[in-house]
Amino acid sequence: MKTVLVFVYSNRYTCANRIDGVRRYADKAGWRVQVIERNGAERALDVEKIVEFWRPAGVVAECGGGVPEISRKTLGELPVVYLDEDPGGKKAPALFVNSDSVQIGEEAARELLAMGLPNYAFIGWREDVHWSRLRRDAFERAVKLHGCRVDVFAHSGGGELRRREKLRRWLKALPKPCGLFAVNDPVGAEALELAALENIDVPGELAVIAVDNDPVICERTKPSLSSIGIDFEYGGYLCAELLDRAMHEKGFVSTSVKYGVVDVVRRESMRRGAHADRRVAKAVEFIRRNSSDNIGTDEVAKVMGLSRRMAQAVFKKCTLRTIHEELTCERMKNVERLLRNPRQDIGAIAGLCGWSSGALLRKLFKETHDGLSMREWRRYALRAK
Repeated sequence: MKTVLVFVYSNRYTCANRIDGVRRYADKAGWRVQVIERNGAERALDVEKIVEFWRPAGVVAECGGGVPEISRKTLGELPVVYLDEDPGGKKAPALFVNSDSVQIGEEAARELLAMGLPNYAFIGWREDVHWSRLRRDAFERAVKLHGCRVDVFAHSGGGELRRREKLRRWLKALPKPCGLFAVNDPVGAEALELAALENIDVPGELAVIAVDNDPVICERTKPSLSSIGIDFEYGGYLCAELLDRAMHEKGFVSTSVKYGVVDVVRRESMRRGAHADRRVAKAVEFIRRNSSDNIGTDEVAKVMGLSRRMAQAVFKKCTLRTIHEELTCERMKNVERLLRNPRQDIGAIAGLCGWSSGALLRKLFKETHDGLSMREWRRYALRAK
């Protein structure tokens, strides 16, 4: 059995999903996958000895250059695929798999532009990395296309406390209302934290969207953080696919492929329509968090503190949907998310997403997906990757 080493920089949500993608391909190829964690810059890895110990058939180096010890010197002639590494950087020419940062920046622009905001802003990563620049540039181009400008926060030296104070003042000075694109979830969470210190109303004055859709971060911020979901598992799958080809084709040593956006989860940090009525905002968040449970209109009305009839009227006035329609929409989004996982048993999806019966879900799914069954939709969705 061939062994493939996957070097990772951290155990974050994004890394775990990428590893799942590598393993999904490995199951088909009959490989053993061994994950080597670096867990921070302070712990260097003796890559040569690790390679000598495992004698792998190939290597995936994950997390954007987070394992600098990996090089031709340490790997010799072993096939290697770099994940989220700059294709134009020092390691080129080589095999690269990257998130589609241009698509991500454009998706963030679509989400914020659709809100009809007059002002826009961007916060990038603390270091000058290629994916942050690409997301910023794509976002700026799209916003400028619609006659608006983008305020960009400029990170600078001077230590962490100074940087945070500078960001805090910058957020306060932004023209409001404003749509803010944070380059990833940690940056978005920090922006929300500092906005709260300045008593900036989110999303009334500042609508915020980030990237990665890490639930550990996005569900714990106050308000909860809207985020663009990236198909990290497919990114890992692509790495394994390229690695397999490199193992069998001696001349296959240079290419660059991308994986993209899978969904957008709109949480409290962007819900300006519902924000006009705090009761509706509370109801929408309750539905989003609990739609997979056996809840209905009565439970939502109770959360709003209104009678069923009054809750229906207030909810529809603010969202243009009934409570039942909102529940159905949220549950269907969860169905699609589970269908994108090829390992998920289709028969269990109805119960996992709060449907009273599998037959009802199958009927509604066909009605809302151009006659496709869940199995057919999954086949098309996975093929589209």
